[in-house]
Amino acid sequence: MTVLAIAAIAYLAFALVLVYAIDNLVALFFPDARSAVSLNFPTFEKMMAASRKYYRR
Repeated sequence: MTVLAIAAIAYLAFALVLVYAIDNLVALFFPDARSAVSLNFPTFEKMMAASRKYYRR
């Protein structure tokens, strides 16, 4: 029973490593054209103002 549990955990670890490697290969060949939106201060202020506006309604 212990051997079966170790084999199952090893199989899951191998599957996760394989998915991670394939994900990195796909990202290498197809880079994301959109960059992450940086949350600078003016953007944050606009979000807070909109939030307050809809909260008062």
